[in-house]
Amino acid sequence: MKTFKDKKGFTLIELLAVIVVLAIVTVLATSTILPYIVDVRKQAFADEANEAIEAASRAMTLLTIGSITEEDDLKGEAGDFSKGTNSYCFSLKKLVELGLWEKDIEDIGANGYDGYVKVVTSDSSKAYTYQLKMHNQSLYVDSKGGDVKYDKDKTEDQQVIKDFTSTLKSETFSCGS
Repeated sequence: MKTFKDKKGFTLIELLAVIVVLAIVTVLATSTILPYIVDVRKQAFADEANEAIEAASRAMTLLTIGSITEEDDLKGEAGDFSKGTNSYCFSLKKLVELGLWEKDIEDIGANGYDGYVKVVTSDSSKAYTYQLKMHNQSLYVDSKGGDVKYDKDKTEDQQVIKDFTSTLKSETFSCGS
């Protein structure tokens, strides 16, 4: 007759204790890592916003040297490009279409990114000022006059990158606005 005394293994209580300990470690690790993930996403979005500004800078260079012209290359749907007395405005979609910004064209518009870069020129100098409005369904940038920065140590009102709230979702992202 076989007895269970010779059997070795874990009891149900021991297995449950191990599962509970693993669950506690997982919760602690997740709560520690999650803020870093959010910061990395915001920094990556700031980098993409700066790439859009650099693409607009390249577009202005091409306009200046005549490689692209307003009449031929920049006409498109309303809001893609507009020229005021001293400003040019490039939609993110137009920057991708011109090959100046490497982004998937399907991501821009209803499926993800939207926005524009406005380039303001000075009458007295050849200096440009870049203004950017851009969102990616979860983050929003409204930068006037320079690079987009994200610093996790700054207070919320000092940061350029904000959460894309429902009030901002009603804003139109075209060059004409």
